Amino acid sequence: MKTVTNEETSVAVLASFSKSPQRSTRRMSLESGISRTSLRRILATHKWHPYKLQLLQHLNEDDPDRRTEFAEWAKQKLEQDPQFTQKILFSDEANFYVNGEVNKQNHRYWSDTNPLWIDPSKTVGTKKVMVWCGIWGTKIVGPFFINGNLKATGYLKLLHDDVFPSLCTEAGTFPEFFQQDGAPPHYGCQVQAFLDEQFPEKWIGRRGPVEWPPRSPDLTPLDFYLWGHLKAIVYGVKIRDAQHLKLRILEACAGISPAVLLSVCEEWEKRVALTIQHNGQHIEHI
Repeated sequence: MKTVTNEETSVAVLASFSKSPQRSTRRMSLESGISRTSLRRILATHKWHPYKLQLLQHLNEDDPDRRTEFAEWAKQKLEQDPQFTQKILFSDEANFYVNGEVNKQNHRYWSDTNPLWIDPSKTVGTKKVMVWCGIWGTKIVGPFFINGNLKATGYLKLLHDDVFPSLCTEAGTFPEFFQQDGAPPHYGCQVQAFLDEQFPEKWIGRRGPVEWPPRSPDLTPLDFYLWGHLKAIVYGVKIRDAQHLKLRILEACAGISPAVLLSVCEEWEKRVALTIQHNGQHIEHI
């Protein structure tokens, strides 16, 4: 392999990456005969970076205002009570596929400016496990596995029979706020009535006392931390079947320490501040 990084070689390398920015350094090395070390040195010298793929949802016209409004509400609560974040039960559902997910670590885009990719791909037609999970301060709530498609009646049963009974502690503590996103099963009339009873004026969600801003996975700890972390652990081995997948999810959840979850709470507070600072725009790329 050549180890040259002279001007002529540098121009050729940058031109090649400009033409095919998704090409890996390994492939480029094989095609050009230039060592990967030299390729990386050329890219670093010219301040080119391997940008990771980020999954973002397009914001509608009024979404930034709604995101800012929520962030300002959260900031006010934090000013009144610095421990406020740890009193919220954040919740969400996610699908885990038996054949695994796209490995985003292998998706790079070499450029001197961030292309802000959006990935349209989906995993279709494969066996999956739907999981409900929550983060409450330094505790993981769940996971709970959902059979079939989730509808409002099934979601209500999940909350009533599984989630809320699991929250009972020896100290008699209970979350002060409950958060959910705007997925259709979450805002059925029966679900809203149940949450009004369990968390009067203190639940966050679509049509709730505190409106959850739509298209805001960057403000949900389960989206910006938990699901990615779990999938990285779960798919560390080849999944045999759905039962094996469930076991791996349970083990991965049990392995998360309270100290890590405390850091996640602190990260959420930073994201609230960034949302206000950037007028409600997405902050995941910052």
